[in-house]
Amino acid sequence: MRRLLLIAAAASALALPTAAATATPTPPSPIAHIACTQARIAGESKCIARGQFCRHNARAMKDYAKYGLHCTRRDANGRWHLT
Repeated sequence: MRRLLLIAAAASALALPTAAATATPTPPSPIAHIACTQARIAGESKCIARGQFCRHNARAMKDYAKYGLHCTRRDANGRWHLT
């Protein structure tokens, strides 16, 4: 009985790697690419969209304006957001 159990375990162990190797990976979700614009703000590459936090300084404000956004809205905690 032990021999039969050992053979069954070995057969299933050999069958698992082939099943896992043939599985196709799912592509990453493109939601972030649709919701934001890739931009260079104050020398850094960022993905920007309305409602996100922003830097409120002269260089960043000029860069946001190139992409049609403005860093004007402040929330209750004093953080700036893109509009």
